[in-house]
Amino acid sequence: MTTADELRGRLASLDKDALAKVLAHRPDVLREPWPRRLDVVAARLASGGSVDAALLGLPMPLVQVLRAVQLCHALEQRPAPVAEVARLLGTDTATVESSVDELAERALLWGDEDGVKLPDLLHRNSFGAEGLGRPVANLLGELGTSRLATLSRALGLPDATRKPELLLGLVRFFRDGERVRELFATAPAATRKLLLDMADGVPEVDGLVPAGWAFDHGFLFGTYHGTVAMPIEVSLALRGPGHQLPFTPAEPEYAVTHTGAEAAEAASSAAALRLLDRVSAILDLAAAEPLPLLKDGTIGTRLVKKLAKDTGATPAEIELAIDLAAQAGLLVADEPPPPRRGQKAPAPTLAPGPDLARPAPALLYRLLLTTWWDPAPPEFETDVDALVRRLVVRLLARLAPGDALDVDALTRLAEWHAPLLPTDDFAGHVRDALSEGELLGVVAHGAVTAAGRALLAPERLVEVTGELVARARTTALFGTDLTAIVPGSPDARLAALLDRVADREAQGTATSWRFSPASVRRAFDQGATTEGLLDDLRAIAAGDLPQPLVYLVNDVARRHGEAQVFDVASVVVGEPAVLAELAAHRKLAKLGLRPVAPTVLTSTVDAVGTLEALREAGYAPTRHAPDGSIVLPARDQAEPTVAVRDPGPGELPPDPAGHAERLLAAPASGPALLRGQLARAMSDRYAGRLTPKQQQLCWQLEAGLPVDIAYGDEHLVIAYPELDGEILDVWSLRERTYRRLELTRIDLAQASTAVSLA
Repeated sequence: MTTADELRGRLASLDKDALAKVLAHRPDVLREPWPRRLDVVAARLASGGSVDAALLGLPMPLVQVLRAVQLCHALEQRPAPVAEVARLLGTDTATVESSVDELAERALLWGDEDGVKLPDLLHRNSFGAEGLGRPVANLLGELGTSRLATLSRALGLPDATRKPELLLGLVRFFRDGERVRELFATAPAATRKLLLDMADGVPEVDGLVPAGWAFDHGFLFGTYHGTVAMPIEVSLALRGPGHQLPFTPAEPEYAVTHTGAEAAEAASSAAALRLLDRVSAILDLAAAEPLPLLKDGTIGTRLVKKLAKDTGATPAEIELAIDLAAQAGLLVADEPPPPRRGQKAPAPTLAPGPDLARPAPALLYRLLLTTWWDPAPPEFETDVDALVRRLVVRLLARLAPGDALDVDALTRLAEWHAPLLPTDDFAGHVRDALSEGELLGVVAHGAVTAAGRALLAPERLVEVTGELVARARTTALFGTDLTAIVPGSPDARLAALLDRVADREAQGTATSWRFSPASVRRAFDQGATTEGLLDDLRAIAAGDLPQPLVYLVNDVARRHGEAQVFDVASVVVGEPAVLAELAAHRKLAKLGLRPVAPTVLTSTVDAVGTLEALREAGYAPTRHAPDGSIVLPARDQAEPTVAVRDPGPGELPPDPAGHAERLLAAPASGPALLRGQLARAMSDRYAGRLTPKQQQLCWQLEAGLPVDIAYGDEHLVIAYPELDGEILDVWSLRERTYRRLELTRIDLAQASTAVSLA
């Protein structure tokens, strides 16, 4: 019987509440498409990836109980007696039974009257983490019959000739701790010291060791990999009958620091709004000019420093803003085409997606939060950063609002709650999680905020983020000294407008901007008009606009365009009559020839350099195309067609209780779709005349590839079929649910090519 079969039988014996606990502890089992039946749940629970994910979330005492059970199984105590597990850990059976129940709720093992059963996937043959080696049966199994017989005679065991009998006698000897210790007492003194040192926690060493007696009597074995190993049974015997495995059932102690809930929420709001400001500024800059990346697609340090200087942010804020914007799809990488032979390959760039509309501030903040909280997992490795940040927020959320822990205490607590995370720098991951959490407003002054708690309760995320963003200031105080001050945190739209027309000077509890001829001219260069700009400023002013600012805007507007710069590809020189003739020639109209007059100057520098030089000299020139039209910065894009939205009811995390009720009501197992079965069924529907294309689609469905079909008046993308007589039970990707389709209504003639699962 396979592990999946054993799990299916156990799951079928659970009630709704118990099954819901299993599904809640193993949420990856409920990934789409939802499991139809308990046999699918059992198969997913028994998969290596799901088991590994469950192990990473185990706290220290459950890990230690599991290791003790694994040790018992390695020593052929199957099922593992609860009393023996308790003895190994130095605790009582009630504590072990409670831990076994918790592990059973995660479907990692299960207990019955005989002891604790362990799935095959969790069996271990090496116990290096516990300072133990491999079972003696494994080491003996690598030896030939003659070597086993020699070892048996050296130990004074009854004569045997067959390998199974020799193995049985030797294993029984080494599992008798008293006999092993009695034999150990007869070893040379130097050998005893060596064996005690290895038994104390170094059960396997590289190379040979000068211990012939130990090899002759089975206390040490040479392995295939050139190492010398001590069996588990020998290590345990030499440690003595009172030896116990580590067991720390209590959390590390920690001291709580009260920072104040109001102060934490105020800091959270400021951080969230500051991050929105940074992301909006980066999106604006990337829209004007795509951000260059390094050849490997990463963000360069020079780019980060430049953006930090341009936006008044810190490098850490810029790195986080770009990373989250890229992961959320707000910034899209543009891979240049391969260069031609002999040409240098251009660097990849990041720019806003042309089809994606800019989300409203609250929605944008939710998008950044959820992207940070649940990023796309890396391929073939564990995302330790994501696991640690979720663990840190959960641990801090257990405290009262405004209560915090210092980094060292939080690190010790996190290590106790997730000792199996694959990292050598747990403290570094905790510090990174806290730093990023502070920038996001999830953590403030070491305490988790309302935004952080909402990540643990997604149904409150819209309400909490809406309130947080609503605290942003939407108006500014304008002074006669050509400054604008926003007490508190400005919202993204207010900050974007002021950044467009003024230079940011300081930020903190209040943010200030200063207007100058150059900053106002910058707004006109981007296409602003006098009336439009003044109207926008009046809309965000807490009172009337001061006259100096109005005068400045009008003065810059009056001078804007006093000099005009044209792109000129060439200049034609000749007699006036000839030039007049050329300019009037209809066939030359496509050249856009313009006569040169005393009021026109030509420049030997290109248009960009001429513009910069004139502006540095104090003028306000405008740039014109060869046909005379004003050239605006390349900021305007086509109307976006895709909008970010909040998850719908069906897109929220699955409800374990609802799925448990559904699964218990369904049959425990179902039909398996055999190769060619669907094609034969559809062939009957088409009177035996399936085209090669239709046969291919049937085979693709059987292989697990989604396919676009016509069903009556509907067009469906379906996958994961099961054939139930004349009904095809499939997963509908667009509806995100199962559909039962009548074979007679499925139209393969109008089906498109297969759709990728990605």
